[in-house]
Amino acid sequence: MRKILLGLILIFAAGSASGFTVEEIRIEGLSRISEGTVLNYLPVSSGDELDRAASADALEALFSTGFFEDVELRQDGSTLVVAVRERPAIAEIEFIGNKALDTDQLTSGLASAGLSQGQSFDRSLLATIERELEQQYFSLGYYDIAVSSTVSPLPRNRVELRIEITEGSPASVQEIHIVGNQAFDADTLRGQFSMGPKAWWAFLSNRDKYSRERLAADLESLRAYYRDRGYADFQIESTQVSISPDRQRIHVTVNVNEGLLYQIGELDLAGDLIFEADELRELFTIQPGDTFNQRGITATIEALRDKLGTEGYAFARINPVPELREDEQAVDITFFVDPADRVYVRRLQIVGNETTRDDVIRSEMRQLEGTWLSTKALRDSRDRLLRLGFFGDVRIDTPRVPGTTEQVDVEVETTERLSGSFRAGVGFGSEQGVILNLGLQQDNVLGTGDRLEFVANSNDSDTIYRVSYLERNHTTSGIDRRWAVSFRDTDADEAELADYGLESLLLSYGYRIPVSDNDRVGADLEFDATDLSLRNDATEIQRDFVERNGNDNQVVRANLSWTRDTRNRAIFATRGAQQRMSLQASVPGTDLEYYRLNYRQSRFFGFTERTALMLSGTVSYGDGYSSEDKLPFYENFYAGGISTVRGFERNSLGPRDENNDPTGGNLRALIRSELRLPITAEDAESDNLRLKLFVDGGQVWTREGDDNTLEDVSVSDLRFGAGVGLIYYSPVGPLTMSVATPLNEEDGDETEFFQFSIGAFF
Repeated sequence: MRKILLGLILIFAAGSASGFTVEEIRIEGLSRISEGTVLNYLPVSSGDELDRAASADALEALFSTGFFEDVELRQDGSTLVVAVRERPAIAEIEFIGNKALDTDQLTSGLASAGLSQGQSFDRSLLATIERELEQQYFSLGYYDIAVSSTVSPLPRNRVELRIEITEGSPASVQEIHIVGNQAFDADTLRGQFSMGPKAWWAFLSNRDKYSRERLAADLESLRAYYRDRGYADFQIESTQVSISPDRQRIHVTVNVNEGLLYQIGELDLAGDLIFEADELRELFTIQPGDTFNQRGITATIEALRDKLGTEGYAFARINPVPELREDEQAVDITFFVDPADRVYVRRLQIVGNETTRDDVIRSEMRQLEGTWLSTKALRDSRDRLLRLGFFGDVRIDTPRVPGTTEQVDVEVETTERLSGSFRAGVGFGSEQGVILNLGLQQDNVLGTGDRLEFVANSNDSDTIYRVSYLERNHTTSGIDRRWAVSFRDTDADEAELADYGLESLLLSYGYRIPVSDNDRVGADLEFDATDLSLRNDATEIQRDFVERNGNDNQVVRANLSWTRDTRNRAIFATRGAQQRMSLQASVPGTDLEYYRLNYRQSRFFGFTERTALMLSGTVSYGDGYSSEDKLPFYENFYAGGISTVRGFERNSLGPRDENNDPTGGNLRALIRSELRLPITAEDAESDNLRLKLFVDGGQVWTREGDDNTLEDVSVSDLRFGAGVGLIYYSPVGPLTMSVATPLNEEDGDETEFFQFSIGAFF
């Protein structure tokens, strides 16, 4: 290019060594590019003196546009003639043979380098891009890559660009050598790598696929492994990657310098602390004398930043400065605190809520407009919104207000999930048998957050009709109001229980009262009218109940409950807990006098954003008010089945009558542990499916005779089952299924391998 420019300048200079004054400019040779575009780039205008230096500047300016293959300047009297030959335009770019990198990625990469459809074609740039494409494939382990391009001319000064890629096979990692390790054996260190030789049976594994990014991540994992175990000055001195002559096998050698094993020395704070130093020291997750632990240092930084964030210092910076004392093998750490500017919220903006009203979302927000920005309030707000069950995801961003360092806006972006359903059909459940159902449920009526439910179900053992309504925020203080009407006709024999029939009409009305951000108290009043019918083979317990209380009974009950919910979401929680305690007690003086107590606690421990361990325990107890009163036998607790102890048939555990039918009992204990794993991609459109590995346990006991004492209760009575299952949160409600096997069945136990349920989430 320099030679061409120099030659053109000399030719022009030979014709007009002394230069001339330009009175007119004429452009020749244009087809696609407008004359105005050329004049815009040309640093010469009418009236300018064009000499040798100005000519060189003009040529350089026009060539630098990349539009032209050739440019010539000529003098025609007082007219400057600019003769150009345009580069062809790219009409189409076609990729052939690419599999590891999709066409969109390649097209985007070429466009960022200045080569895309409609742009001028620069052959020299194409050669550079070919080399860059090879480097991209090299980074993925494709060392046998070959890239060739073909340029085909088209009419109207256009070209078609065809890039043919022969990827070959990716090189596989055959061995990873670690040199210099003494504290840990090589197998342990190689276990920190996600990349390496794969087992002979792992046909679908891509563990042996090499890429620079994977190697960099693995080296960071190795560094973290050492630094979390006391090796504060651990260094990776070098890394060599060698490839076999056929470019199919890779050997990686990592040279390490472990350094010394250090302990935590003195810990100090410096900078603008905002809080008292002792208050911040309580947040330290490391202490002097502990083995040096980088993870603990990071946790301390997060705790300090979060503490400052509660007071509006949301952008605080915590900088740990370590000082190694090699002679004592200790690391002194000073945490420098820079709170930065204190910021407050200018405006709260809500987007993505196509159905849910803004005021419903705002009622759950703990971060308010005009107040200091609080990281805790933001986190609590997101958790509360996800606990509603209306949203699949909630994102909260805090962009700074332009022109100021002291204000931010809080942008709440919600992704709504289906919150209503209409069901009508015929189905089958492992516990319910043939199911006829008609149901309408809307958990977010007209975007108000209210819940409306109408159900008409019939299965082998129950016919149920129910209408209920929950009115959220019935009062401005956040009290919810609810009412329900239901009718139930039960054939206990079809539920594998002692044979009897029961019809029940239930009316209820009550309130849910918030007492804190995470706690609610419920108070309901119920009227329950029951009609009991016994069969010819009625048991002694059933006949005794009818003799004392008759077949028809009306009971007025008070239901009191307390719920604490700190889960991060209602569906597939990964942290937090849920506790619920309830008391159901009949009003003294009604036909039946009894009470039922129930306590359940579930805790969630997240390993990732979508993988969690759930541990749950339930204790239930019921009895009459006096020695003459008993808990009605049809109010007993039961265990066994998909909702309690999987692997055992529904309601089959616990005491039995003289006909060997389960009777339930007035004391029940249940435990459950469940590991929930995602089986869809993280970026899947819906994230409603989980695989679960579980162990259940439970048992039911009853009191003995009229002395109002419990039978001997022993942990050895508990039955356990284990297995695997699926949870799918479908538009018609949660679908759960499991296969389980009992772990300690005894003679007389009734087991069941496969179980599933529709519309209940356990």
